[in-house]
Amino acid sequence: MPTARAAALPHDLLARICSFLPPGDAALTVPRLSKAWAAAAAPRVADVRAEVAAALPHDLLARICSFLPPGDAALTLTEEQRWRAAARAAFHGDLAVLGWALPQLDAADALYCDAAAAGGQLEALQYARALGCAWCNRACSAAAEGGHLAVLQWGRAQDPPCPWDAGTCSAAAGGGHLAVLQWARTQDPPCPWSIGTCAAAAGGGHLAVLQWLRAQQPPCPWHEWTCVLAARKGHLAVLQWARAQDPPCPWNPTDCLEWASDDATAEWIRAQAALEGVEL
Repeated sequence: MPTARAAALPHDLLARICSFLPPGDAALTVPRLSKAWAAAAAPRVADVRAEVAAALPHDLLARICSFLPPGDAALTLTEEQRWRAAARAAFHGDLAVLGWALPQLDAADALYCDAAAAGGQLEALQYARALGCAWCNRACSAAAEGGHLAVLQWGRAQDPPCPWDAGTCSAAAGGGHLAVLQWARTQDPPCPWSIGTCAAAAGGGHLAVLQWLRAQQPPCPWHEWTCVLAARKGHLAVLQWARAQDPPCPWNPTDCLEWASDDATAEWIRAQAALEGVEL
């Protein structure tokens, strides 16, 4: 299995590599650097292990690596540790760590482009593609969900473009990113949408997005899950608007009541069902 020696890497880069490891992996890997590193790390690693379940991974990893002195032993990472480090580096836009990790990994895995797109890291995405990393429709969806329009535009401008599907529009709608959604729909051909797009907007509580979707010609399709997700997430105004349209959004009052997240929403569903002659 490939190894990277500490002496061949700047200490700050080595520390950053450690910081991208999950807490459990870091606790297992750091003591293997050398006896000196293991001795220095032991008290702090013990403390960190006790707090892993309650603390943020990045904070824990930074604490693990903050007290490590430089060493000259081999830093041996498993393949799983390397791809996790690469994915986290891509998400955070750390090109130095990404450049260290990617050449040792399977470029056919689209995970690294997905992570860069999700983090809005255009330079990291470009770097991953330059190194031959694959991508798929998840990259467009990840960029759309995060509202990273520049990343999405760059991906679609490539030859061939990064693939997309209805999940891209649904991700933008779910994230409330109307500008991203509008851009995607004005492309030639437009990015597909589906009944899941309205449902995603409703579930996210994004009434303006849902209104825009339904105002298009033809309107974005919707179905019962638009109402169910609005009820489930407690977005009563969204549910009320959907049912007030002509024709109203389809719904199943029983399902909506079952999934209602709060008393106000449940009370409105009961009252509305009674007006419609539906027994619950």
